[in-house]
Amino acid sequence: MRKVLLINPPELMVRGFFSPPLGLLYLAGTLKDKCIDVQLIDGSICGWSGVREKIRTCMPDIVGIYCLTSIRKNALNAARIVKGINKSTTVVFGGVHPTIMYQQLLEHYDDVDIVVRGEGEISFLEIVQGVDLDKIDGIVYRSGTKVIKNSDRRYVENLDELPFPAWDLIADTFDQYPTTFPAELCNYNGVDLPHIPRVPVIYSRGCTGHCDFCSSWWIWKKWRYRSAKNMVDELEWLYESFNIRHFCFYDDTLTMDKQATLDLCDEIVRRRLQIAFDVNTRTDCVDSEILEKLKQAGCYEISYGIETASPRLLLRMKKENDVHASEKAIALTKRAGLIAGALLIVGNVGETKETIDETIDFLQRTETDSIGAVGGLWIFPGTGLYRYTKELGIINDNFWLGDEPYMIYTYEHSLRQLRFFTHAIKKQKKISDMSFRYRLGYTLHTHIGEIKQKISIFLDKYPRIKSVLKSVYMAIKCRKVY
Repeated sequence: MRKVLLINPPELMVRGFFSPPLGLLYLAGTLKDKCIDVQLIDGSICGWSGVREKIRTCMPDIVGIYCLTSIRKNALNAARIVKGINKSTTVVFGGVHPTIMYQQLLEHYDDVDIVVRGEGEISFLEIVQGVDLDKIDGIVYRSGTKVIKNSDRRYVENLDELPFPAWDLIADTFDQYPTTFPAELCNYNGVDLPHIPRVPVIYSRGCTGHCDFCSSWWIWKKWRYRSAKNMVDELEWLYESFNIRHFCFYDDTLTMDKQATLDLCDEIVRRRLQIAFDVNTRTDCVDSEILEKLKQAGCYEISYGIETASPRLLLRMKKENDVHASEKAIALTKRAGLIAGALLIVGNVGETKETIDETIDFLQRTETDSIGAVGGLWIFPGTGLYRYTKELGIINDNFWLGDEPYMIYTYEHSLRQLRFFTHAIKKQKKISDMSFRYRLGYTLHTHIGEIKQKISIFLDKYPRIKSVLKSVYMAIKCRKVY
């Protein structure tokens, strides 16, 4: 029987936090359900040396590697290590980046043999079972020098049919995952948050939104959810078998379906599970009844993807939501006794000092409890934003062959200006109220940026002048060196 090893590459950390590799655990659960020998190594815990040692001791026939856009170089390094130890091992990539950039990966990196696109449980299972590659939907593979893309795989309609994630594979490392919790909470619903690991779970897949900066809705195609019984069966298994009390629902929009949310909360309460959890959702997908039920079930915080409080920018990014819905949701959330968090993006297309002030006005008006502000609009493949910036000539597909994890949209504002905007939002101070030093720095940098941009446009029109200036610059630089 083929031996399978699943690898979560090292250094997958966001602001000091990393969590168990839920996607790989779902793959492992599907394989174990068919009595297939599968092992898993999380490089975030064991590091590169642990990954190498695991490959040598396991000597797998097939290796599955998780690949996000931001950690693609780490995933490729893991593939090189696998092939360096055993060239005949089949390396399979899965995740958001391979789903979108499969052609580039297979054309430029020989260490990657197969890419699984989108929902991967069944496609990966068939690879492991030895089904002929040309008969497996949802994969892309290399045959000689040709890259062959098979038909798309139909998504799993009934998520209850999927086995639970193979939590037992990482049970001995639960306490090595750092936990996160609001500073004002130490004990919630009888759960000692600082001393108990937080485990990710997922009730639904997909999102009904079409945000310009996100590819989730495009990859998952449609929104689907598990039955409340199936979801709480998993929570209860983790609760009773591994003493897990703290959860994070990784759904893009947990409360998309009101009845499904109420059923989930009622089932948790009915089984008397004393747990604590936080969720993400949209502000137009909650009401008083949902929030009160979530509170009863053990929810302590809801993070809302608000992005901006500028109606004009919301329309531009295709958020399909409005400021009034966000104001109402935060007010209802606080009234229910839950922490209301706002997830914001600074530096959106069309962002100005005035739109930043609109967002600050919103935060002050609603008295939002916590703010998560990304200091810049990140450009990722598979998004409307990526297509737009390609048209502007800011980026092209070759960028993903480089080492930068992602590109920040700086067509309108420099990184320094974006830091200025982010500082204003986190401090909830309008631009006009910021200190003279900050405003002067912003103004000077704005003018310098505009001048640089005009010079760049001019030189692009006259390449001969650009070449001469470059030669002069290099001559001066060499003279300084010697």
